[in-house]
Amino acid sequence: MTIKINKDPAAIALQARWESLRTHKRIITRVKLLVEWEQGGAKEHANAVTVDVSHSGCMAVVGADLPLHKLVRLIQQETGRKADAQVVWRSHEAWDAGFELVKPDATFWGLQ
Repeated sequence: MTIKINKDPAAIALQARWESLRTHKRIITRVKLLVEWEQGGAKEHANAVTVDVSHSGCMAVVGADLPLHKLVRLIQQETGRKADAQVVWRSHEAWDAGFELVKPDATFWGLQ
């Protein structure tokens, strides 16, 4: 027995539109990060883990409430690799954030 699920044509069109607007394909992967930033002259940090990554950045669950446009440094906990990034998206939940790498680097995530 085969079950066929019909998706709403408007939802399919919206998904296709968003995919065409993305600059790079996303890869679902879990990378543990340390996020560092300056706050009032002091260096702050929080743990994070990616939900997905791309050539230009990532979406991650972060243990801090970072404001939009905040410049941060992403540090991979396993490799120590570092990259400067900017917070470009926040969900209505305080934990989800999108980061855009200041200098996009396809090799930063260590994926093929």
